[in-house]
Amino acid sequence: MLHTLRLLPKVELHLHLETSLRLRRLMEQGPHSDPPLEGPHLVADPQAFTGYDRLRRMRYASRAGRIPDALYTRENIARITAEVLAAAAAQHIRYVEIRVGGRRGFSTLGVRPMLEAMAEAAARAAPQTQAGFIVTVVRERGPEQAEQIVQEAAACRDCGVVGIDLAGDEANYPPAMFVRAVDRAREAGLGITVHAGEFTGPASVWTSIYQLGAQRIGHGIRAVEDPELLAYLREHRVTLELCPTSNLRLGLVASLAEHPMRTLLKAGVPVTVNSDDPVLLGTDLTRELAAVQAALGLSMETVTALMRHAARASFLPPERRAALEQEVARPLAAS
Repeated sequence: MLHTLRLLPKVELHLHLETSLRLRRLMEQGPHSDPPLEGPHLVADPQAFTGYDRLRRMRYASRAGRIPDALYTRENIARITAEVLAAAAAQHIRYVEIRVGGRRGFSTLGVRPMLEAMAEAAARAAPQTQAGFIVTVVRERGPEQAEQIVQEAAACRDCGVVGIDLAGDEANYPPAMFVRAVDRAREAGLGITVHAGEFTGPASVWTSIYQLGAQRIGHGIRAVEDPELLAYLREHRVTLELCPTSNLRLGLVASLAEHPMRTLLKAGVPVTVNSDDPVLLGTDLTRELAAVQAALGLSMETVTALMRHAARASFLPPERRAALEQEVARPLAAS
């Protein structure tokens, strides 16, 4: 079944580049590995925490040891982007939206140079795998930096930027703080996706939609707690970017068999499946699909429908979205 799923034409909408993790791996594997990175210095075991606290500690453990500023070069950013795109091509992913928003990368190399390096890699990638870039705005860095990042992202549409993502600490940095930044992104023609309903309840999804006009919600699993919200998501075609392994590893669901994806599907909510942080979580889109298919008993027809949802929810221009949806729907039509 894994082989069949790997060959299925696919679309992925929620995949973080995780620059520092990939640069660390690049440094450890490359010829310039002296001096070696220091080992992790954990203040606590990540498994002792849940939700966003666990995510912070997992990322800290994986990034332990300072990544030299010298590694933030256009060549290295292009190289790690090329790795992501090669992995996507090997899985027959026809279109992937890659998120980038590392503070050090943007401050050391610059927003535009980073995005240009990513665009260079995309231009050299396998032609059957296309990419769009989503610039992540991190809540903890405040609304002023958000506006600055959005301004630079909007000026880089020619680099393949298709949207912005508001991510980070949902509980302490509400959507209202970022209205101006998101409005500027929308005015520039960028798509809007917001991490919400992951670590906090349905209210964060409601406010992301009403205050920010989110077209997509990153994760959004807590939406199942509010039947009215489910109805709204269905009627207004607000798409949830589900990342099942991420939810499991962060202690947000007890098992994949108990993941709310089945409830969301039954409610008619448009959902997609994604790998989130592949390096951090040790997964990819094919493995995610195999895992939820086994745990939830999804048919191949449902899996193909998930790919159609993803194509329809992508931040591509309408004509390209339609062509992509047709392409990933062909296996269903053939069956």
